[in-house]
Amino acid sequence: GVELDVDAAQRLHRHLAHFVDLGEGACSEDGGNRHRWQVRHALDFSIDPDDYAARLAIVIPYRDREQHLSRLIPHLVTFFERDRLARAIPYEIHIAEQAPGRPFNRGAIKNAGFAVAHANADYVVFHDVDYLPIWADYSLVHEPTSLITWGVQEESSEGPSNTPGCALALPVDDFVRINGYSNDYWEWGFEDVDLQQRIRLAGLGWSRRPGTFMPMPHEHHGVTSEGKANSGTQRTRAIYLAKGAQGTAGFGGEGLSTLGFRVERTVQWVRNGVPLPQVLHHHIVLE
Repeated sequence: GVELDVDAAQRLHRHLAHFVDLGEGACSEDGGNRHRWQVRHALDFSIDPDDYAARLAIVIPYRDREQHLSRLIPHLVTFFERDRLARAIPYEIHIAEQAPGRPFNRGAIKNAGFAVAHANADYVVFHDVDYLPIWADYSLVHEPTSLITWGVQEESSEGPSNTPGCALALPVDDFVRINGYSNDYWEWGFEDVDLQQRIRLAGLGWSRRPGTFMPMPHEHHGVTSEGKANSGTQRTRAIYLAKGAQGTAGFGGEGLSTLGFRVERTVQWVRNGVPLPQVLHHHIVLE
């Protein structure tokens, strides 16, 4: 594998410290607060080479988004080739594509992607297909951690995001401990807030890293043209509220351990005619 360039990372750390010391004038008024927030948080780390030697599995839940997938995969591969820190990380990308025939189930297809990927991983990142990393830290996490702070398309506020979606990292053992995502949310929404409840009830922590991502334009499938919750979102909300009414028993009883699926086929991604053995596309039937 590629060795971590610790010297380069330390030089970057010193450069960022100098950048912050320049004060308010170092950033333009437009977006200045955002940039200063990111840089100050970037300084709050020490570099442990072991965090870049741990094995990463990126799981991308997917169906019918070819225009996004065709941009994300080359972007991610290039990111891990060129970023001075990320290029040391041994990683695999697993595209978990749900077969047609049933409504999309993000939680269940994420569970299936994890099931086929986790044997070669120490931690996993569940990565939406329509978000491109610009400045992101994919190194080992020690608790459930959001990798995105800026760039969430649906966020109306200019402040940092607290989303549990888009790019979420968990240690493999933690994901197994909470029994993964729920399999109950067929159609749009609520599998991510359900996961947050599982994390909370398991007594696990929650962290956020100051990552910037670029959202690719995409339709919001959970709302009508008037911006109201559509029938699918109303159904998943009802499921979530029913689980909440059960208290602790409502979350975690089903999930990774009760998932039924089969992999129809797995193919390697090809870039410019060259197969990429670290990028695997799984065609999965949820049962």
